[in-house]
Amino acid sequence: MRGGGTFLAAPALAAPPTDGILGPGYTIPDSEGNADASHIGAYGPPGPAVHGDIETYCADPERRGPADAGGYSAPQPLTSWTSSVTGKAVPKESVSRAAYVIGKYGQTRDNAQAAAVDAVVYEYLAGGTYALDGARGKQRLAYPVVSPTARTLAQQYVDEAERLAGPYTLTLTPSVKTTTAGTTVTVTVAVATSAGKPVPKVTVDLAETGSGTTTGKVTTDEAGHATWSFTAKTPGTADIAAKAGGLPATDLAVLTPKNTAAQRMLLAGGTTSVQDSAAVTVDEATGGVTIRKKDPEGTRLAGAAFQLLDKDGKKAAEGNTDEQGVLVFDQLKAGTYRLRETSSGSPLHALVSDQTITITAGHTAQANPLDIVDPFKKATLTVKKTDKNTGETLAGAAIAIRADETDKTGKHIPGKTLTTLTTGTNGTAQMDLDITLKAGTRYWAAETQAPDGYQLDTTPVTFTAHPAEDVTVTLTDQRTPTPPPSPTAPPTTPPARPSTPPSGSLAHTGADTTPWLIAGATGLLAAGGGLYYLTRRRRAESTTS
Repeated sequence: MRGGGTFLAAPALAAPPTDGILGPGYTIPDSEGNADASHIGAYGPPGPAVHGDIETYCADPERRGPADAGGYSAPQPLTSWTSSVTGKAVPKESVSRAAYVIGKYGQTRDNAQAAAVDAVVYEYLAGGTYALDGARGKQRLAYPVVSPTARTLAQQYVDEAERLAGPYTLTLTPSVKTTTAGTTVTVTVAVATSAGKPVPKVTVDLAETGSGTTTGKVTTDEAGHATWSFTAKTPGTADIAAKAGGLPATDLAVLTPKNTAAQRMLLAGGTTSVQDSAAVTVDEATGGVTIRKKDPEGTRLAGAAFQLLDKDGKKAAEGNTDEQGVLVFDQLKAGTYRLRETSSGSPLHALVSDQTITITAGHTAQANPLDIVDPFKKATLTVKKTDKNTGETLAGAAIAIRADETDKTGKHIPGKTLTTLTTGTNGTAQMDLDITLKAGTRYWAAETQAPDGYQLDTTPVTFTAHPAEDVTVTLTDQRTPTPPPSPTAPPTTPPARPSTPPSGSLAHTGADTTPWLIAGATGLLAAGGGLYYLTRRRRAESTTS
């Protein structure tokens, strides 16, 4: 075919040459040895025209030449052929290969090339003795007038036709079936023979319509492939069309002589084309988010699991952070979502609360990073108050829990009071502590109120709490000492009664002693008065002196 399956109409002439030149090629003896009686090469300019300016090739070597045809019909495509030499049907593959060589290399003014094409036509369509390795086939290329290049080219054309002769296929494969507005779609173009062999150096024209208007041109590589990209601009359907024209013909273009005794002639330069189409659905523009997971120390966290829930609570996406702590959610419809962490991926880290994120159309995940910090799991602190001597647990002790800080010298000292715990009936109190370091966070504990009956000990005690671990701090107190008892006055001993020797008198009633007692008392009073008088007199004398 020429011009993508059409033939150019031209008068089919066969006037005898006036100067002996029949066309590009060589004048050689015929099979009977008659000098200058045959021709190997093309029939046409610069010799007599058979079909305008197009070169033609003989398909029936044992019939009369174009000068005896009486004229030719318009070219007709044929996909089958019967050899006029062997009388056998030519295999379809051979017809395609002959069409390939005539179509690609036949339109030439080069003598050696034209002779090579003629020899290949006989190889595929005549066969028998006219094949390249047949007796007459070898003889035609061996004449001294024929350039050795002709046989070399003929063999190259045969090898090439076996690999690259049609029919052909063109296949378009978009990188996606569905995409979103604003994204780039890559289309893979593949040109191959019907046997699946790649065809290189084929120019393919492409166009996209529906989601925009884009055109382009690519050339296949040695693997028969090429790629082309376009941007899906608007929602809808992106229709992709491709056409590869100028491929060597796959059918024979035959000129039939009016005189059946004359040769059928084959038209050179025929081409064919293949095409394909594809469609991509284009949705509204999307956006994305890149989650970057860290802990309080800035370490990236791998294996953290997240879900992205839409406004109806349905799962829109899910995944786990990679080794770099990164998780990408892309190609999401614009809108508001809830980001939920379902696993921190670590026994030391706690989950973060759900958070609302907004996906904006046209903002890819790369352009929308989100840093999420998983805190360390809290430590559980148990403070315990005991008797220093007995180990008995003590209720009612108030213990301040303080942060750690350093002074100007770098020494650790108690800092801000975070809370105060009071031990219960079991002598303990508990609380959760925030942890900011994987290696643990330092705290202080100090008593601010002792239990009843115990001495207050305000000495601070430092301890380190680790993520997701229990820590126990024990503080001891001594009992308050018991004061010694106050001294008491000794009892008064009454004077002893004088004893009366027993006698035979009547029972003693005590009446006979009364006078004696009165007399003794009077004497004592008198003695005391005298003593008082003497004392006063001495003081008076001393004052006068």
